[in-house]
Amino acid sequence: MNSPSHDLWSFCLSLYAAPGVAEACLTAQDRHGADVNLLLWAVWLAVQGHDLTAAEVADAEAATRPWREEVVWPLRAVRRRLKTGPLPAPDANTESLRTQVKAAELAAEKVQQSLLQTLPAHRRTGGPVADLLRANLSLLPGGDVLAAVTIPLHADLRDGSGAVLGSPA
Repeated sequence: MNSPSHDLWSFCLSLYAAPGVAEACLTAQDRHGADVNLLLWAVWLAVQGHDLTAAEVADAEAATRPWREEVVWPLRAVRRRLKTGPLPAPDANTESLRTQVKAAELAAEKVQQSLLQTLPAHRRTGGPVADLLRANLSLLPGGDVLAAVTIPLHADLRDGSGAVLGSPA
């Protein structure tokens, strides 16, 4: 991730591919109940210099909850279930289906991120990215735990020159 990205989806794909980030996000999701899309949105906003408020996080969570619970989570559950069963899974035929469900799950997450990208309506600038990152993450459900779990994000937001990755030029 060497070029700036103003688009949430592109930013998330690049950041998620950085060493340790996917594992940190999945730990936050599976062990602490984090919504990874909400988490990455908070990171994206921090990189843009936006200092979230508790009300903005609550609004984003409320706006995306129905989609996440009714579309993203059921697709994820089916994809994960196809990994081990029920019969005839797992086999070559069900692996093809699992791949299709995975693509649908990813498309559903992209829809959620499209909604998140429009929030909050009015952006403010805050302080240094590292401070904003910790502050933004601490406002998410599970706050301090998520900030600790996602420490790899802190390192992976900087390239070799010390410039913040994904930030506007």
